[in-house]
Amino acid sequence: MEMLMCTPTDIVTSDTLMEQVWGWDSEVSVNNIWVYISNLRKKLQQLNTSVSIRAVRGVGYCMEESR
Repeated sequence: MEMLMCTPTDIVTSDTLMEQVWGWDSEVSVNNIWVYISNLRKKLQQLNTSVSIRAVRGVGYCMEESR
């Protein structure tokens, strides 16, 4: 979440998330990212915030504010 919040207008790639969170030598798959993003989305929904995490297909994720 911190990585997404630090660059709210930029897209954070899945590779960057994997490297920064688990390290470059980790055997983490994209499925792990999907699970964590899903958990973050649920937590944001529970907080009734206008911010959400948007998936950019084939690239990564970014923060988005609902209007």
